Amino acid sequence: MQLNFGRSIELSVLGFFIFIKLLSIHFVRTFYVADEYWQSLEVAHHKVFGYGYLTWEWDYKIRSYIYPFIISNIYKVLAIMKLDYPSMIIYSPRVFQAILSGYAEYRFYLWHKNDATLLYLFMNPFWVYCASRTLTNTMETCLTMITLSVFPWDNKRKYGSRYLWLVGFMCFIRPTAAIMWAPLCLYHIYTSKKTILQLIRDYVFIGLCIFTIATAIDSYYYGEFVITPWEFFKINVLTDVASHYGVEPSYWYLFNALPVFLLVKVYILPISIYQIIKTQKINSKPVITLGIVSWTITIYSMLPHKEHRFILPLLPLLIYICTCFEYPKNTSVTIKKVINVIMYLINLSVLIYIAMIHQYGSLQIMSYLGDQISNSTSNVDVMFLTPCHSTPFYSHVHENIPMEFLTCEPNLNNQENYQDQADIFFSNPMDWIDNRYSNSTLPKLLVMYDNLVPKIGKFLDDNYHLVVELFDSYHPSPNRGKFLSLYKLK
Repeated sequence: MQLNFGRSIELSVLGFFIFIKLLSIHFVRTFYVADEYWQSLEVAHHKVFGYGYLTWEWDYKIRSYIYPFIISNIYKVLAIMKLDYPSMIIYSPRVFQAILSGYAEYRFYLWHKNDATLLYLFMNPFWVYCASRTLTNTMETCLTMITLSVFPWDNKRKYGSRYLWLVGFMCFIRPTAAIMWAPLCLYHIYTSKKTILQLIRDYVFIGLCIFTIATAIDSYYYGEFVITPWEFFKINVLTDVASHYGVEPSYWYLFNALPVFLLVKVYILPISIYQIIKTQKINSKPVITLGIVSWTITIYSMLPHKEHRFILPLLPLLIYICTCFEYPKNTSVTIKKVINVIMYLINLSVLIYIAMIHQYGSLQIMSYLGDQISNSTSNVDVMFLTPCHSTPFYSHVHENIPMEFLTCEPNLNNQENYQDQADIFFSNPMDWIDNRYSNSTLPKLLVMYDNLVPKIGKFLDDNYHLVVELFDSYHPSPNRGKFLSLYKLK
């Protein structure tokens, strides 16, 4: 079944998609992962305003500046127009990302032209949760949906190579994008009516243009010639530093990520796969999509460090596969409607929890911190006694003051019995505090989780008073508590 939009209403449909994604900015008010801030907003803020924190990845030049470059231009416009208020610094990049996500959904519909796929993506809680976030994974997902709409799937576009522009920039933004797109590029080469020489010309010309543009942006911001995908390969592949941030079993994506992505629909995924294999031609979109998803998850499953967001670009494809599912012929319309209503209610419940409740305090504490900083009549400094990168940083206070946090760099120098600063602190908080502040003044403001308070209670009672305590999560991760607190020096 198809929606079959007429040309006269396509702009209205596009506008609706964008409007909903802009609306989601208001409802998605929780913290997801640190990279949303520390690898995008914080980097752009550092470049435009001259202060901010660059994590170790930028010292080792393994990150591309392409995405921060886009955000930095937004910040430059705000600065020129004297509109660089903290709220504008926080939300203007999210507005950009929401608009792009809405456009990507529209382009994705033009590719699959299936109302069920569109509706399930539209209502998918994890996509809504991520669509307006300033994550490179969100940008990659948007570019993936747009690229699928211009990929030469049929005879009408056998000569099209323009998709390579988007693929190339994706691979610079996130080099792991090559895992998904390499097979599709081979498929394009195999099915193209162009000669080998014509294809080589396309790939070489577009590849050189992208390499030149991306390398110029990165080299300009780093201050020296650098090829970030190569640096990424040397650090992340040859040294396996990503394992410092956690190792998961090979089946993790199948039994953890897919249920999170699809919720109830994960139960019909195997049936959809069976029906695709049984009924579809080998060169059909569903079969090719299934092959790409299977290949990509297999490769990612071999990597020790795993996160949901790493395979976020597969989410639209997984939803497309699920909507290839066909009910038995004798299934009544009523039963179908009941099942759909149940799924939508579950999706809505999950969305409300993850978008408005889980890790709520991690963002809200920055607002209170900003108020304390702006209302202070004397010099102020801040110490975050939390697991590293538990909150945003300078991009959310927009004040050039001393701020510190417990760092967690991986063991890049191969030290024996290595512990990062956060590990050392949480092993004995009072020893760390005594050593750190034995010959220096205490910070004016402290941010910490409530589970730390009993361990340093006397220190707090003697020196600080509580400003605010905010709920953060019912299910805190290690070294985090259910509440996040801000303390001020007496």
